[in-house]
Amino acid sequence: MDPFTVIIMLAVHLVGSGALMFFVWRLMPQAPGLGRWWVASFMFGLAYLGRLFAGAETVDVAGLFGDAMMLLAVLLFSDGLREFVGRRVWRWQSTVGLLAVLVVSEAVAAWAGGPRARHTVLNLSIGCLYGVMVGLIVVELRHQPAPLRAPLRLLASLLGGMCVLALVRSRSIHGDGMGVAFHGVLAQVFYVYASLAAVVVGLTLVWMLFLRLNGQLADLATRDALTGVLNRNGLDERVTRHFERCDAPPLTVLLVDIDHFKRVNDSFGHATGDLLLQAVARTLVSQLRAEDFVARVGGEEFLVGCAGAQPAVALALAQRLNERVGQLQVAAAGGVGHVTCTVSVGVSRCVGSRADWEVGTRQADLALYEAKAGGRNGVRPFLDAILLRT
Repeated sequence: MDPFTVIIMLAVHLVGSGALMFFVWRLMPQAPGLGRWWVASFMFGLAYLGRLFAGAETVDVAGLFGDAMMLLAVLLFSDGLREFVGRRVWRWQSTVGLLAVLVVSEAVAAWAGGPRARHTVLNLSIGCLYGVMVGLIVVELRHQPAPLRAPLRLLASLLGGMCVLALVRSRSIHGDGMGVAFHGVLAQVFYVYASLAAVVVGLTLVWMLFLRLNGQLADLATRDALTGVLNRNGLDERVTRHFERCDAPPLTVLLVDIDHFKRVNDSFGHATGDLLLQAVARTLVSQLRAEDFVARVGGEEFLVGCAGAQPAVALALAQRLNERVGQLQVAAAGGVGHVTCTVSVGVSRCVGSRADWEVGTRQADLALYEAKAGGRNGVRPFLDAILLRT
């Protein structure tokens, strides 16, 4: 296959992938990374077409402009990847500054060494940028949800292939001249791989986005929209999953209720009440161990599952939650003063199976009732609650 046809195919695949991502972006404008990816794909495709028709073996302003488009496309793609994995995106000034350094370096090389030096530096720059993206994926892989790891590994493999080929191409052009850039086995391998990668990368990115969307929908079904902790559906799922393990440790149920929460809403408004609920939820989460969990089970009531703990450990956790929440100072909505609160905590006995979970929640509820009846702002284990009633 002649170089003209291969490059046309590559450009068409890049523009086609950009079009696919553009239409998805129109439906999901808030999708992380997608806005940059479709622009990058279009720019790359147009740059290849421009190079093909303007000529690649000369040094002129049009050629350098097309190369700048390619470099900017890779930088935009990298920024989109950073946005997707939750890293801070570069400020546009930083992107423009790096692009300027790369373009000036290429222009100086072209002025000093002609097309050969120009393409050597261009491929070296692009190969290094792909390598940085592979490194970013490798570093972030363990921080991403399990379903996203397979497409991220595939993406890293594809970009790694492009990195290696671009660096090998740079070395080959530097050593053997411009003839190997568009003719011979290396050129054929480079453009065929790039053409196939353009299609697979585009589909992989869309795959990643829909997996992320699916995860967000699952969170909506299992997470409380206001506080971000588990809701009742999520709690049921978490408890069931916990006791399905063959080595499942017992659970202790802690019911945490904000004292006099209605007064906060009446005195400061529901917006401040929402801020207080969010602050309490964050405080509870910050005190938990890896296997513990927290759910919002009522307006101002939270349930904490304490895994594998002896009674003394569960009581110590309850006391710590009571103290930490009591230290909160939450700015009222509108900036009018601060709000404080206390909590009452009821603690169940250990629950050893899914069938006994409801018994444990009733024990914690009874203990919570006694804590409130005893003056609030305290911790009451179930055993004490029973003794008080007998």
